[in-house]
Amino acid sequence: MTTDRTNTRGWTRRQAVTASLATAGAAALGSRALAAGDSAAGGGGDLGELAQRIQGRFLTRASSGYDDARKVWNQAYDRRPLAMARCADFDDVRRCLEFASRHALPVAIRGGGHSYAGFGVAEGALQIDLGAFNSVRVDRDRRVASVGGGAKIRDLLTATLAAGLTTPMGACGAVGVAGLALAGGDTAARGLFGTACDNILGAQIVTADGEVLELGPHQNTDLFWAIRGGGGNFGVVTRLDFRLHPVLALHNVAFDLGWNDIGGAMRTFGDLVRDAPDAVRAGFEVSAESGASATCGYYGDPAAAAAYLKTWTAAFPRAEAKTFTSMPNPQGEVWETTSVAVDGAFLEGLSDGVADVLARAAAAGRGFGDFEMGLSSGVAARVGMTDTAYPLRGRGLSLLLSSEWRRPEDRARSEHWVAEYGAALRPWARRAYVNYLAPSSPERIREIYGVNYPRLARIKARYDPANLFRSNQNIPPASAA
Repeated sequence: MTTDRTNTRGWTRRQAVTASLATAGAAALGSRALAAGDSAAGGGGDLGELAQRIQGRFLTRASSGYDDARKVWNQAYDRRPLAMARCADFDDVRRCLEFASRHALPVAIRGGGHSYAGFGVAEGALQIDLGAFNSVRVDRDRRVASVGGGAKIRDLLTATLAAGLTTPMGACGAVGVAGLALAGGDTAARGLFGTACDNILGAQIVTADGEVLELGPHQNTDLFWAIRGGGGNFGVVTRLDFRLHPVLALHNVAFDLGWNDIGGAMRTFGDLVRDAPDAVRAGFEVSAESGASATCGYYGDPAAAAAYLKTWTAAFPRAEAKTFTSMPNPQGEVWETTSVAVDGAFLEGLSDGVADVLARAAAAGRGFGDFEMGLSSGVAARVGMTDTAYPLRGRGLSLLLSSEWRRPEDRARSEHWVAEYGAALRPWARRAYVNYLAPSSPERIREIYGVNYPRLARIKARYDPANLFRSNQNIPPASAA
């Protein structure tokens, strides 16, 4: 049995964020009107020809609604693309890539527009917006979901849950599926089912030369390996096929720990997760407003969950244990548009040194700095380091440092706090989840991918030798690496 759900919303974001990213005028714009001076930077090519050939919406710096449409979720990044094409089909994607290649323009790929690093838009780039590639097709019998490259998590989960199935995804329904999964997918149920990229069964990609390729275990296997963790470095991914799993209840216990002895609470948390079973989801968070909290969830059998969660209740005797059961929610958390600085770290454990650094970070960032870490274990940890491009293998804790600001004068404080404590963690964490990073240096990206980096650079050289796809956590082609 198959079910087919297609998201027909326009290119504005309506329900997941409070600030709309496109005005009604931009949404209604079908115009391809251009100013006479709009031309490809350095190439002398008139954008008018491209605009006339594109079947989808096309905006330039002269278009009504351009300034609203170029905004992304993280407003720390205020970039002005040369043009934005909301591609209607493969031919539109090909036309954009041919134009960008001919004029040596960077390409920015926009899926959900939710990247912490703001990569859905780039200065002087040609943006390829995949919002029209938003269909979700579920094959219940085969337990496979085929997802367009512009679909959101809420689109995917709404369709799969209607069929009684799910696949590991992130916590915010407005996030793009492709942006999450291509970077690896730091997801909640990875102990039982692996990361999002571990559940990719196949894909379709448009490469820099305009070729449409099918990827899978027996088709274009080098690219199939690379996209499972290597991000958008290798082409425009227009479809992803995911393995689906039964829906399981998550039985939870949560503790509000406040500001007292955060270092000690972290050490307790570290001891609890050291040998946690695959069915466990666990997290530790410090909120700038309320201090520390710890949460543990156990998927599946209620009796087994209750027995296991007693160890957590005993470990935090001074905090009230709040118990609840949850099921997958397509909408998930609602992340309002903001300005935020971030850094990430993959910690192999919570040593005294790590706990001391994070306790200092909590004290120094009180009122404006947050961090959270989630357990990575089980199936995700047991996949071999070189089996996919995703480098966060082995048991560990994936950590995100973040600091938001509302006033421009607070930006420097937030960025300094994130940079200081991100650097302080580096002796214990050379790896990190690339979706938790600000735009990073080539050296940092090389360090993060480690043993997988040379192979990624060689694949990049084969499929994108001009580094057209460089508006990302970039892996340059081998000849330029």
